[in-house]
Amino acid sequence: MTPQEIINEIQKLPLEQKKEVINSISEDFQPTITEDEFEQMLFAKGIIGKIPNLDEYTDEDEDFEAIDVEGEPLSEMIIRERR
Repeated sequence: MTPQEIINEIQKLPLEQKKEVINSISEDFQPTITEDEFEQMLFAKGIIGKIPNLDEYTDEDEDFEAIDVEGEPLSEMIIRERR
């Protein structure tokens, strides 16, 4: 069976069965990459400036404290501006 014949047969299917075929085929072509490979890709594209080193993580990173700012809360400002 040629690819065009397969496509013609798929087009004859009901919508739900077409979705099943598409999902099944797309699962076969989804690349699986590791987190390290993903970070390398982001770095190579210039999206991130450096690759984070989890060994450098300290408890100090969890000691974040919010700063009190006077005025209207940002969330309320956004809602007002969108109206």
